[in-house]
Amino acid sequence: MQEMDSNLKELAIRQADLCKLFGNVSRILILWSLYNRELPVTEIADEVGTSLQNTSQHLALLKEHNIVTARRDGQTIYYRIAENEWLKCCPILTKPLSSDLALNKLYKP
Repeated sequence: MQEMDSNLKELAIRQADLCKLFGNVSRILILWSLYNRELPVTEIADEVGTSLQNTSQHLALLKEHNIVTARRDGQTIYYRIAENEWLKCCPILTKPLSSDLALNKLYKP
């Protein structure tokens, strides 16, 4: 029983870390900008409205957690959302909701 508790605790820690990862507006906007496409960091930064350095830092963190992947084409690195089981369970993280649904159904101040 002790081993099961240890494994469950480790899984809970990993899941909590992932939840923290999505607790940042810029990272959510980055994922939304990558919905069904891949983009270079310059275009992501323009869409999200953050600096290249800030966007690169967020992308590095997302890549470290296997949320996004990157491929190089010459000197340009393109990012896209990774095939990730956790994201399949929570598609709301990678696709913006319609404003009516978000405001009326999910957001309760």
